[in-house]
Amino acid sequence: MQTRLLGRSELSLPVLVLGGLFRAPETRRAEIERALDAALDHGMCAIDTAPLYDFGAAEVLLGRWIAGRREKVVLLGKVGLRWDRAEGDLFFETHFEGKSRSVRKDSRPESVRRDVEESLVRLRTDHLDLVQIHQRDERTRLVDTLGELERLREAGKVHAVGVSNFEKKDLIEAEAATATLRAGALASVQSSLSLIDRRAESFVLPWAQERGCGFLAYSPLARGLLVGRGSSAASPIQDSRLQDPMFQPGNLRAINAAVEGVLQKMADRYGVSLSTLALAWVVAQPGVTSALVGAQTEAQVLDAVQAGTLCLDPPDKAVLDSLSQTLQIDRSEGRPLVERVKGRLRRLAARFLS
Repeated sequence: MQTRLLGRSELSLPVLVLGGLFRAPETRRAEIERALDAALDHGMCAIDTAPLYDFGAAEVLLGRWIAGRREKVVLLGKVGLRWDRAEGDLFFETHFEGKSRSVRKDSRPESVRRDVEESLVRLRTDHLDLVQIHQRDERTRLVDTLGELERLREAGKVHAVGVSNFEKKDLIEAEAATATLRAGALASVQSSLSLIDRRAESFVLPWAQERGCGFLAYSPLARGLLVGRGSSAASPIQDSRLQDPMFQPGNLRAINAAVEGVLQKMADRYGVSLSTLALAWVVAQPGVTSALVGAQTEAQVLDAVQAGTLCLDPPDKAVLDSLSQTLQIDRSEGRPLVERVKGRLRRLAARFLS
């Protein structure tokens, strides 16, 4: 599989990175390990993980599998979201194994160090190849968070540092903070990017390109929408996607029309699946280092890896570019009126201040 350097770091990544958010890992251990074996065999040797994933259980499973393979695997970790303490702003609430969990943003230096050291224990390794701040913690100065990550880098526990889900103001602050540290520029930024979500192209992706920073694209299949998960023929959605504006009736009609009218026909012509086509478009975007693939089974991995070698003809790429730019999506559909108004005001303010 093709590999690319991650920004100005010394880290080389395959164009497709396996997402480590394994669902119910203990009950599906054999199935997930087969998926991991297939990924490694086909060059998808980088795995994106986080303490939050299944509240540590995903990292435990990954640590067992990595034993004896560590030198062949690139581990991408995260910090800054905790569920075992009351500090920090509430990010979301959920239920896990019959218990209520409150996940909070906590990027204080002591919390960041604890996240890294606990991940190292679960993953049975002595270092993480990349660590990214999972979400912006407004209570903590980025210079303090990045300073702690720099100390962890100097100690050999972290090899490169990046950020995830950062907006314009956060990236500007992060750039100012890294200028005071010996490590220099960030190695990566991670944001959502897909055929139906190109918002990163308005600032984050160009910002990364201009600074020689790597870009990791998550949700390249738009939570399954680009493989028909929202179609009438698919199984009913029973999870958090029910509250996602993208899964509301108006948006689903527009997206499914594009999938059925253009994407499926093009995928059939190339002899690949919808997911392979959508992934190939993402990794072909200028400035993108890798796309994160949430494959959970061996079959899904084998399907995804085809995108690592699929080269879209320029006219077809132009068709996909045009389709995604003209697709009419209402990102506030289904939300209460007051939230829609607030969202509109935030967008107007951001446009005015940019």
